[in-house]
Amino acid sequence: MKTIEVDDELYQYIASQTRHIGESASDILRRMLKISAASQPATPVTKDVVSQPSVVAQAKPAVTPAKDKVRAMRELLLSDEYAEQKKAVNRFMLVLSTLYSLDNKAFAEATESLHGRTRVYFAGDEQTLLQNGNQTKPKHVPGTPYWVITNTNTGRKCSMIEHIMQSMQFPAELIEKVCGTI
Repeated sequence: MKTIEVDDELYQYIASQTRHIGESASDILRRMLKISAASQPATPVTKDVVSQPSVVAQAKPAVTPAKDKVRAMRELLLSDEYAEQKKAVNRFMLVLSTLYSLDNKAFAEATESLHGRTRVYFAGDEQTLLQNGNQTKPKHVPGTPYWVITNTNTGRKCSMIEHIMQSMQFPAELIEKVCGTI
């Protein structure tokens, strides 16, 4: 299996074409392109083919943002990338990246109010986290301008995710499901 990079708009369009939970991106693309898994070897992609999905994506009416957020989080939980993560901290980072990509303003608001008695949990740079606690093990949240402390226990990581998701108005059952996988 190969990995390809697609822009966010194209990814959202492909994800919106999901017909059932657990359907892989390959299955969605095969259906959209009307090719079977046993079809002939792939031919080189031309610029014309690449530009077509973008045009279709712009013409397609968007699904309600709330449904998109829920769908995106469920897709993350079902993704191979998420399932392959052996450490809670890596799953934590993937969830944070996804939440930021869904609504960076709501994510920013949620993280501003999120801190411990003596610790700052999120900051725009590593130095701020190092100054506000010993042994915080700050890590950059991929795809965001944020850094987060990572030497908290899994329960604390879950409570951070829970706070952010509640602030972003995710359904309680999804929040519970996400926290249960970290």
